[in-house]
Amino acid sequence: MEDASLSALLPVQSRRSCRPELRVISGRARGAVAAVALSGSLLVAHGTATGDAATGERLAAARCVSCHSSTETIHSTLPLLEGQPKAAFIAQWRAFRERKRTAPVMVSLAEELSEQDVNDLAEYYAALLPPRAPESSGSDTGRALADRLRCTDCHGPALQGTNAGAARLAGQKARYTVWSLQLMRGGTRSHGTAAKPDPLFANLSNAEIESLAAHFASLR
Repeated sequence: MEDASLSALLPVQSRRSCRPELRVISGRARGAVAAVALSGSLLVAHGTATGDAATGERLAAARCVSCHSSTETIHSTLPLLEGQPKAAFIAQWRAFRERKRTAPVMVSLAEELSEQDVNDLAEYYAALLPPRAPESSGSDTGRALADRLRCTDCHGPALQGTNAGAARLAGQKARYTVWSLQLMRGGTRSHGTAAKPDPLFANLSNAEIESLAAHFASLR
């Protein structure tokens, strides 16, 4: 069944052409409720001890900023960590530790860091704001696409991530987002609890992905 709130905004011909996508989005929205509840339960089960931001800042300087720089363009395909919700930061660390994500450097680092180290880092980064990217020509197109895909259903009303573990999209580097979405579209990387490849991205062109990424980068 189509999602009524989204379908009502589309002309009849567009509704017909978008029906498969609408079914995916509607199903994703319903599934997000269960996923958020499950994700929250998992985070509680694993434990999320209070972190110390000052200790996290020292750890970040020693272990993170050499790659996850917000200023060095050479690292534009590596994600910004500033402003990531604590739960999202910890969830990604666990994914690397459990080898659900497999970047060798991160797998090795995840094994070296203790639970307390990660809580300290998460506390530090969650308190920061990512630098705002200049507006680009793709932002308006990307904004409309983000609305169509209903990204806020999972990533929060301002796309700043959630305490259930959804990542912050607002302010993320455009090149990193493009790379990530292309991997999700192709099935190399998972997108939350969605199937691989994610049918939500199946029909997105590279140009649409770039516009979406530009929109996210322009937010704070």
